[in-house]
Amino acid sequence: MKIKMICISLLILILFLLLGYCRNQKENIRERYDSSINQVIILENKRLQKEKKLDDNEILKREDTGIVVYSDGKYIELIYELDSNKQNESLYKYNEKNNSYEQFPHTPNKLKKIQKYLEKTSYIENIGLK
Repeated sequence: MKIKMICISLLILILFLLLGYCRNQKENIRERYDSSINQVIILENKRLQKEKKLDDNEILKREDTGIVVYSDGKYIELIYELDSNKQNESLYKYNEKNNSYEQFPHTPNKLKKIQKYLEKTSYIENIGLK
């Protein structure tokens, strides 16, 4: 009976350790891409304001935006709605020479060329069931 209780206690302890480890891994991944995502959100806000899709006092908020990081940060996609009828998608590519992100055209030919990079999802935020 004592051995059974010890085994159950050890099993519960191992489960708690695994859950803590998984939570820490998720937080570490978020922190890894945090500054890149913030940079892309700022760039997208500037673009939307320049194109008069947003007023100067309006901003696209991170918590209202679906974010997908591909290929270890090489590409970041933003998915959002400006009005309730239309979903918008913007794709940004990391430019190593400038150490910054640039908007990547959403044309079928361009997307076809980078498809292999878009198959590797590194991080997802605000997409799916909550």
